[in-house]
Amino acid sequence: MIDNGKGLSGTYDLIISPDGTLLAEGGNVRGCSAGVVKTALSLFLLRALPFERFAFPRWQALAGISLIGLLVGLDPALRAGTPEMPGMPGMPGMPLALALVSMLLSVWVAFLIIHAVLRWWLRRGARWDGQGDLFNLMAASWLVSNVLGAVLVAVGVPYLLTLPLWLYAVWVGANALSGAIPKASLGYCIGGIALSLLPAMLATGLIGAAIFLLFAPGAMAQ
Repeated sequence: MIDNGKGLSGTYDLIISPDGTLLAEGGNVRGCSAGVVKTALSLFLLRALPFERFAFPRWQALAGISLIGLLVGLDPALRAGTPEMPGMPGMPGMPLALALVSMLLSVWVAFLIIHAVLRWWLRRGARWDGQGDLFNLMAASWLVSNVLGAVLVAVGVPYLLTLPLWLYAVWVGANALSGAIPKASLGYCIGGIALSLLPAMLATGLIGAAIFLLFAPGAMAQ
């Protein structure tokens, strides 16, 4: 017997034998549009989830990381500029459009570098066989903490007051990794994230320096 039905997340086909045994299951199961959001909220609450929970559509992960970049670009400090200091010229504020584009680029560069480093780090010592969507896992683990942090900064909350949230974001990410990869301990995952932040910060720093030289052409002459 073939039972064709429709569930909340898509269609399914069940092939059942006369005695009631399930012989096969298939169909086109679609992740709901809130898949990454629900997963991200669970991770923010430090719930351990298997890799199967990160099978939501890739566009949701792409949209989540892009949203973070755009929100970071709303930081008022980027448009306020910096005053002149002894031996260092001031930097004029960036137009909103440039701030959004530059921060979007910086967040994506950082994300891809961290993803590459963690992929290598987690496969050390046969802790992870490479199966599972690390990209989606990272995007979901970043979403809530980074969106909250970026929004707080955008509305004028001092960076220092948001520091605990950024530190908590590292814990959320490490907990997500160790939950999906049992052989990778929480401490090992925190170490991997800390290691990956070094090249990511260097790369984003270079992007910032390039923008500084673009908007302060007299910097080299100084």
